[in-house]
Amino acid sequence: MAKKPAPKKAPAKKPAASKKPAVTKKKPLPVKKAAEVKPKAAAKPAPAPPVKKTEPAPILKPVFEAPAPRSAVQAPAPTAKVVMKTGTSGTSALTIAAQSSAGAAANGNSHPANILVLVSSSGWPVTDLTKDHFTLMEYFEVPGQQAPFSNNITSFRNVGTGAYLLQVKPINGAPWRTGHHLAQILVSSSDDRQGQGAVKLIIR
Repeated sequence: MAKKPAPKKAPAKKPAASKKPAVTKKKPLPVKKAAEVKPKAAAKPAPAPPVKKTEPAPILKPVFEAPAPRSAVQAPAPTAKVVMKTGTSGTSALTIAAQSSAGAAANGNSHPANILVLVSSSGWPVTDLTKDHFTLMEYFEVPGQQAPFSNNITSFRNVGTGAYLLQVKPINGAPWRTGHHLAQILVSSSDDRQGQGAVKLIIR
């Protein structure tokens, strides 16, 4: 009878290595790429306000401007109407007219002689003068005359119509002498208007 083949020995089993628990590798989930963020440009700093430099105070210099050229033909200026009144109003000079009369004055005596003075301004009578507004000066000595009658007004009267009556005689009681006595009459008003005239007094 045929022999049965001897059973083959199973190969010795190698000791099983300590098996680590199988780790199932998970596939990583697809990660969404974050939207690329573009770096913002760095904000420019606001420009600093310009610093005003303190300027020295300007030195003012006189400016001489050339006068504007005048037109060749100029319109005539309107004439101003001047209204004159009696008394001290207005600015016209005084007009003096004088006449004399010996009266009682004669050679050898010391009686007063008469002088009539008319004072006007632009034709209007000046009626508010006093004795202090009159100055009387005698010139050219008459032969034998010891003293003049300068500023020796012995009587003064304002008639009120611009006429003034003056009486004069030699100073210091000196007598009159025959001849032509020439004198200057100066009149000034309270508003600084002035006038003058001449007078000739004849003594016989």
